Amino acid sequence: MNAQLTKSDIASLFKGWKRLFRTKMRDEDWDIETVTVWYIALSDLEITANEFETAKRKTLSMSWPPTAPADFLNLGRKAATESYPDVRQAYLDQANFRTDCPIAYETARRVGFSAMREQPEHKTYPLWQKHYEQVCIEHRGGQAFDKPQVLQIESKKAQTACDSKIRDKYLASIKEVLAGGDK
Repeated sequence: MNAQLTKSDIASLFKGWKRLFRTKMRDEDWDIETVTVWYIALSDLEITANEFETAKRKTLSMSWPPTAPADFLNLGRKAATESYPDVRQAYLDQANFRTDCPIAYETARRVGFSAMREQPEHKTYPLWQKHYEQVCIEHRGGQAFDKPQVLQIESKKAQTACDSKIRDKYLASIKEVLAGGDK
């Protein structure tokens, strides 16, 4: 469970909603039992303090309060991925090796590089969506993801020209073949 979230936080949220939404909320729908259910659900969904505050702020501009904990959480989680590349475009770029984005690399690592190469999109894209959102949330929370550097060995040895006798022999063979001599 998320130690930062308390039942008191949820009760305070509902109290604010009751003032904001007035007649759109019945008192019996937002009792201590509902607070407990929301607490358990949001804790199981691993809501962060930042996501909770973002979702809470976003509800202030809504016509109706969210009626399910998952809907409330989505208000905060979607905000966490808004400043990142579109999930679909990130998937396509990574699948076609057209990105150096460490977020996309980390997501592909979690989905599995071999799975992305070998399995059809309808199997890997749902996994991508799940992991991409989580990677964005972790990154926004301060987690650093680095794409590993690919090291190449550079050859410092200069190419040496072949012996002129060998060169002339092969050149004569090639000329003969091109002239139609050796079939």
